[in-house]
Amino acid sequence: MKKLPFVKAADVEGEFRTPPRVSKLLLAPKFGGVSNVSMGMNITEVGSMIPDHQHDESEEVLFLISGRAKIVIEGEGEWEIGPETAFYSPLGKKHRVENIGNEPLKIVWCYCPPLPAHR
Repeated sequence: MKKLPFVKAADVEGEFRTPPRVSKLLLAPKFGGVSNVSMGMNITEVGSMIPDHQHDESEEVLFLISGRAKIVIEGEGEWEIGPETAFYSPLGKKHRVENIGNEPLKIVWCYCPPLPAHR
Protein backbone atom coordinates (compact mmCIF):
# COMPACT_ATOMS: atom_id res chain seq x y z
CA MET A 1 0.00 0.00 0.00
CA LYS A 2 1.31 3.44 -0.94
CA LYS A 3 2.17 5.80 1.96
CA LEU A 4 -0.24 8.73 2.13
CA PRO A 5 1.22 12.26 2.00
CA PHE A 6 -0.81 13.28 5.07
CA VAL A 7 -1.58 12.20 8.60
CA LYS A 8 -4.59 13.03 10.77
CA ALA A 9 -3.63 14.15 14.29
CA ALA A 10 -6.67 12.28 15.66
CA ASP A 11 -5.11 9.03 14.40
CA VAL A 12 -1.87 9.56 16.39
CA GLU A 13 -1.94 8.48 20.04
CA GLY A 14 0.87 10.75 21.17
CA GLU A 15 3.18 10.62 24.16
CA PHE A 16 2.04 11.82 27.59
CA ARG A 17 4.59 14.03 29.32
CA THR A 18 4.97 15.77 32.67
CA PRO A 19 3.93 18.55 33.34
CA PRO A 20 0.62 17.34 31.86
CA ARG A 21 0.66 17.53 28.08
CA VAL A 22 0.58 15.24 25.06
CA SER A 23 3.07 15.49 22.21
CA LYS A 24 2.23 13.98 18.84
CA LEU A 25 4.95 13.50 16.23
CA LEU A 26 3.04 13.73 12.95
CA LEU A 27 5.62 13.99 10.15
CA ALA A 28 9.28 13.03 10.47
CA PRO A 29 12.09 11.31 8.59
CA LYS A 30 11.75 8.20 10.76
CA PHE A 31 8.31 7.65 9.22
CA GLY A 32 9.48 8.31 5.67
CA GLY A 33 8.15 10.89 3.28
CA VAL A 34 9.98 13.93 4.68
CA SER A 35 13.71 14.29 5.19
CA ASN A 36 14.65 17.79 6.38
CA VAL A 37 11.88 18.78 8.78
CA SER A 38 9.72 17.30 11.52
CA MET A 39 6.28 18.47 12.57
CA GLY A 40 3.96 17.67 15.40
CA MET A 41 1.31 18.88 17.77
CA ASN A 42 1.28 19.55 21.48
CA ILE A 43 -1.84 19.67 23.64
CA THR A 44 -1.02 21.29 26.99
CA GLU A 45 -3.51 21.05 29.85
CA VAL A 46 -4.93 24.08 31.69
CA GLY A 47 -2.38 25.34 34.23
CA SER A 48 0.39 23.22 32.71
CA MET A 49 3.33 24.10 30.46
CA ILE A 50 6.00 22.99 28.06
CA PRO A 51 8.90 23.49 30.50
CA ASP A 52 12.21 25.26 29.88
CA HIS A 53 14.24 23.61 27.15
CA GLN A 54 16.51 24.66 24.31
CA HIS A 55 17.58 23.52 20.87
CA ASP A 56 21.17 24.11 19.87
CA GLU A 57 21.06 22.76 16.31
CA SER A 58 17.41 22.92 15.18
CA GLU A 59 15.24 25.94 14.58
CA GLU A 60 11.76 25.63 16.07
CA VAL A 61 8.70 27.45 14.78
CA LEU A 62 5.31 27.10 16.42
CA PHE A 63 1.69 28.02 15.71
CA LEU A 64 -0.85 28.42 18.50
CA ILE A 65 -4.14 27.03 17.20
CA SER A 66 -6.24 27.59 20.32
CA GLY A 67 -5.89 28.71 23.92
CA ARG A 68 -3.90 31.46 25.62
CA ALA A 69 -0.19 31.14 26.27
CA LYS A 70 2.67 32.94 27.93
CA ILE A 71 5.90 32.55 25.97
CA VAL A 72 9.15 33.05 27.94
CA ILE A 73 12.47 33.21 26.06
CA GLU A 74 15.71 33.48 28.02
CA GLY A 75 17.25 36.93 27.69
CA GLU A 76 14.54 38.05 25.25
CA GLY A 77 11.38 38.57 27.31
CA GLU A 78 7.91 37.16 27.86
CA TRP A 79 4.67 37.66 25.98
CA GLU A 80 1.02 36.64 26.24
CA ILE A 81 -0.46 35.41 22.98
CA GLY A 82 -3.78 34.09 21.76
CA PRO A 83 -5.08 31.82 19.01
CA GLU A 84 -3.76 31.85 15.46
CA THR A 85 -0.36 33.26 16.41
CA ALA A 86 2.96 32.04 15.02
CA PHE A 87 6.15 32.30 17.08
CA TYR A 88 9.67 30.86 17.22
CA SER A 89 12.45 30.12 19.68
CA PRO A 90 15.95 31.33 18.79
CA LEU A 91 18.72 28.73 18.60
CA GLY A 92 20.38 28.01 21.94
CA LYS A 93 17.90 30.02 24.04
CA LYS A 94 15.93 28.37 26.84
CA HIS A 95 12.22 28.84 26.30
CA ARG A 96 8.90 27.65 27.70
CA VAL A 97 5.22 27.87 26.87
CA GLU A 98 2.74 28.22 29.75
CA ASN A 99 -1.00 27.64 29.44
CA ILE A 100 -2.56 30.74 31.04
CA GLY A 101 -6.06 30.19 29.68
CA ASN A 102 -9.08 28.12 30.60
CA GLU A 103 -8.80 25.52 27.82
CA PRO A 104 -6.04 23.21 26.59
CA LEU A 105 -3.39 24.81 24.37
CA LYS A 106 -3.17 23.32 20.91
CA ILE A 107 0.16 24.08 19.29
CA VAL A 108 1.71 22.89 16.03
CA TRP A 109 5.52 22.81 16.02
CA CYS A 110 8.17 22.27 13.36
CA TYR A 111 11.90 21.58 13.68
CA CYS A 112 14.43 22.12 10.92
CA PRO A 113 16.55 20.09 10.79
CA PRO A 114 14.57 17.41 12.63
CA LEU A 115 15.58 16.59 16.18
CA PRO A 116 17.78 13.46 16.45
CA ALA A 117 14.85 11.51 17.98
CA HIS A 118 12.76 12.32 14.88
CA ARG A 119 15.27 10.86 12.39
